[in-house]
Parts: sequence; C-alpha cells; structure tokens
Amino acid sequence: MKRAIWLSIVLAMVVALAFSQSQPQARRPFGTVDYVEGSVSITRANRVLGETNFGDEVFPDDMIKTENDGLVIIKLDRTTGMNGDLTVRSGSSIYLRFEPHATSPRSTIEVITGQIGSKVSRLAGSPTLQVRNESTVMGVRGTEFGFVTAPTGSVLVYCTEGNVACSSDDVNLNIPAGQGAEQVPGQRLRLLPVAISNARDFENRWFSDQIEAFRANAPRALADFARRYEQLHSEFYTAFEPFQSSEILARWMQEDRSGAALGSPNSPALMRDKREMITHIARLRRNLFIFERIYLRIDQLADIILGTAIENQEIRPGLTAGAFLRRVRSDAPALTRHVSLYRYAETLYAIRNEGRLPTDMSDDDFFGSSDF
Repeated sequence: MKRAIWLSIVLAMVVALAFSQSQPQARRPFGTVDYVEGSVSITRANRVLGETNFGDEVFPDDMIKTENDGLVIIKLDRTTGMNGDLTVRSGSSIYLRFEPHATSPRSTIEVITGQIGSKVSRLAGSPTLQVRNESTVMGVRGTEFGFVTAPTGSVLVYCTEGNVACSSDDVNLNIPAGQGAEQVPGQRLRLLPVAISNARDFENRWFSDQIEAFRANAPRALADFARRYEQLHSEFYTAFEPFQSSEILARWMQEDRSGAALGSPNSPALMRDKREMITHIARLRRNLFIFERIYLRIDQLADIILGTAIENQEIRPGLTAGAFLRRVRSDAPALTRHVSLYRYAETLYAIRNEGRLPTDMSDDDFFGSSDF
C-alpha cells in the first residue's frame, strides 16, 4: 500500500514537472512607466502597442521609441536586481534585454539611436546593467550616467555619480564622476580632457558639435551612408525572404497567439525547429546589428538636411542628398515592420530555449569581478 502511494506521488510530480515545462513561462516586467510626455511608442510581439501611459509595464525584448517631442522614464523592476530609473530622451530607439539569474541577473539596454540617462543602485547579490551600441559597451553596478549617440555614429559616455567602465575593441576605460569619454567612427575610445560640471549642457554642446561637423562635410558623409545603406538593404532582404516564408515561424506565431503548450525545450521535434530557425535568426542578426542603426540614423539626418541647400547637392552622379534621404524615408515603414517581425522571432525562439539565444552578443568577461 505504501509503495503504491509512493509511486503515485512520484508519478504526480513527474506529470506536474512535464506540464510546467510545456507551458509558456510568465514573464516579469523589466520596469514600469513612471513618467511620459510627447510621442512614445512601445513595440512588443510584432505590434506597436497603444498610447504609452503612466503605470504601463515594459518587458524584456520591448522596443521603446521616442519621437522628437517624446521622453519616458522607466522605474526598474526588482527582478533586474537594480533600484532606480531609466530615462529615454527624445529621438531615441532602444531595446530592453534581460538574462535572469537568482543572484546575478543581467540587464542590457541596447541603444540603436538617441540618448539615455539613468541612476541605479544594486538591491542585493551581484546584478549588472550594461548599455551598448555597435561599438561601445558600458558596465554599471551603481551610479548615475548618460549614454549619447549622434546620427553620425559618434558616442558620448559620461558619469555624474560613482563610476562606470567603458569598453570598445581593445580599449578599456574607467570613467569617474564628473568625466566622460567619446568614440568617433574610425577612432579609438578616449577620455575627454574636460571636467563635466553640468551634464545636460555638456551633452547638448557635444551633440551640436557633432551635427555641425557633419554639416561641414555632408555630401561626402551622405555618400558613405548611401553606399552602406544600399549594400545592407540588399543583404537584409536576401536573408529576410526565406525567413519570412518559414513554416516554423508561422507555426510559432500561431502557438503564441493561441497560448498553446510548447513541450520540452529538448524534444527532438523542437530541437529540429530551433536548428532551422537559428540559421535564419543568426543571418539576419549579423546584418541588422549595423543596418538597423544605419537606416534610423539616416532618418535622423533627414531632419537636418531636408529643406536646406544641402539637399540639392549631389552625393554621387545623378543622386542628390534629398533624393537619397526621401528614398530611405519611403523604405522605412516596410523596414520597421520587417525588423519587428525578426525581433518577434528572436523572442519566440528564446521562449523555446529556456530564455536564451545562442546568438546573444554578451561578453561574460566584461564585468570581471570588480565592484563599481
């Protein structure tokens, strides 16, 4: 009798475990909207949500975009291991990333364009927060900082409390309070030889200087943007067409809409699906790591150039600056939809892979064991 009861308990536990593994796991929010003004949008699961309001939750893998009149402040959730807030300023596009861990969760802010600021402190354990774009990674464990990208591709990092670690290629810098660093395309990351007394004023002056430097050589700079855009655009759609028509992607999207059970992440059928999908995802990710930033920066530059004399200048024979910028803007709605579908596929893959993507561009050694 006791043996039968014991076997029944074991069987029930096995069934419960199998059932729990087959269910989509409820996700905790990355944070909550604490303040919002102007035009702010959140893209999640391949769709743009409604109007952003106070109290709205934001989740890992969300894209947050602010227009030129927009600003949003996000209070970080306790699951990040951090106490504090994230400010996304006007003209910015960012992605939120999160890797859960009992004592050392990792949060990542992927800055595509624009400017962010934050003041954070650790709650407990060894959580980390990093901010990155395509060339620069900044590590934070308790500080106040700003991270600014210009449409030209230049990056400014500054610290107003505590210190931050900043890395690019083979250059590693520690930036104390009151100082900053910048990286200009084609040059190495370097500390700025000035003290920063008013961070926002300094940021605005730095940004204005970047725009003026661009204006001084706009046709040549836009010619380079056009060359890169056309090459990356062609490569993107070569990879996107087979991805978009994937039967596996269509099935995963249907399962997500219906809330269907997913089965074990290690089942042979799901492993086959993941092998096929990761081929598409990896190919697109290599392209979009640069291309998404390029076309969004060109869109920002259009605000600066269109309506000025520069738009009538040729950037190559038969192509004016204005014609190129308008073409990119006409491409943008379709590109935005297609990039959103790709990001959705990343999320669907991670759900089926215990929350991880093999193509994650994380750097486990970046933070080391130092305590910022």
